[in-house]
Formats: sequence, structure tokens, C-alpha cells
Amino acid sequence: RLRGEPLHHERVHDGMIGQREVASLSRPHRSGRGETRRSGIFLYTVRPQHVNAIALCELRNDALIVSFLAGIPLARIPVRLTQGNRFRVMTSAPDTIVEAGAIGAAYPAGDPVVAELLSALRIEQFFLNDELHAFTALGVCLPIVLASWRGQGRAVDDGELFKCARKHGLDNYQRILEWAHRAEPRFETVAARDAYLRKAATPGGVTEAMIGQIREGASIGETLEMGIRRSRELQSPSPTDAS
Repeated sequence: RLRGEPLHHERVHDGMIGQREVASLSRPHRSGRGETRRSGIFLYTVRPQHVNAIALCELRNDALIVSFLAGIPLARIPVRLTQGNRFRVMTSAPDTIVEAGAIGAAYPAGDPVVAELLSALRIEQFFLNDELHAFTALGVCLPIVLASWRGQGRAVDDGELFKCARKHGLDNYQRILEWAHRAEPRFETVAARDAYLRKAATPGGVTEAMIGQIREGASIGETLEMGIRRSRELQSPSPTDAS
């Protein structure tokens, strides 16, 4: 599996969570009509620019949709489900999920079925209130950002990371930062690092915005603030799709 590919995981795909059958759509050319008509949980894991791919699917009225699409508000997903049946999950890169080393947070928080789903994926869960954008920049995107930062020959100042986390109300940041340092990818060559960064950062998204800041010589604090701003921009309704 190439890093940065859509999530499609054998532990939950076409399986069961509790008493609910699970189906998923990880590539836009799959209609999944038969699977989705009978499934109680639908995992939406296409790339964000393919947000409308689900329009080809038929979901049960009582189904839960769990979106893994970064930067896409739940209201923009074209399904006929009530707001209470829609959930968004922010997770670290797909390779961390495959390697059972991911972190993530669900919104709205606290649903037991979604929590069981994340546990099945072995995703370490964080329960957030209004810190989703800070968690995106300072958490799930951070290993990739650190790889880019060190690739510029710059040392990481954890104090600056903690300062930004405190400013945006992100509690228990020690746990998140320790994870990010463990999950940071290492590369034997510059070419391997650059290839990974191209795969991991979708054009127009949070990670790309942060990597762009680093390349322009911004401080780590400025880079993180850019990521938080970009996450908020993507959360707002927009006629364009980006991740």
C-alpha cells in the first residue's frame, strides 16, 4: 500500500460492528449498491475531491454513515440521512491505520457504535469538544509536517508545539505529541521523502498548506496556525472540493 491512499481495511470492510453489517466506498468507481442497501454502517473513505461519489449508492434509512473525508462537512455529503446518523472521523494517515498506530477523533463525539468501529481499526481515540481544527494540524497531520520540517534541516522545538496547543485548548497534548514523534516517517533518501510528501498531501488541503509554509521559511508556530486556519476554511461550505 502506498502511503496516502484511501482507507480500505480488512478488519471492518464487509464485516460486522456489533449487530450491524459494514460496507465501505473507498474508490469512486465502485457503486456498492448491493452492499449499501443491506448495511447498517457505511464507511465513506474516498478522497475528498470525490465527495459526490456516494450519490451512486443506496443507503438504508436507518444506516449510519461514517465519513473519513478530511475537510468535508457532514452537510456536504449527498445522502438522505438525518444529522443524527452522520459522523465524521479525523484520523492520521492511512498507513498508520494499516500499521495499527493511528490516532483519531469522531464528531459528534460519544456514539458507542462509532467508538467500537475505531477500536476495531485499532485507532487510539481522542474525545474533543471544539478542538477539531487544532487536532487536525497539531495531531493527525503532524507526523507528515515534522518530516517536511526536518527535511529542511530544521530542529523541532516541542515548546512551540505545546504553546500552540495551549492557545487552542488542546488538552492532553503530551500524549498526542509523543504519538506524533513515534509516527513521524523516516526516509533513506531525499527522493523517497519527496515522493511520500506528494502522496500524503492532497492539493488544497491542510497538510499541503502547512508544507508550503515550511518551504517559505515560516516558523513552526506560523506553520501550525496556517494549518488550523486552512482546516476551518475547508469546514466552511464551499463550491469546491479539497482535502
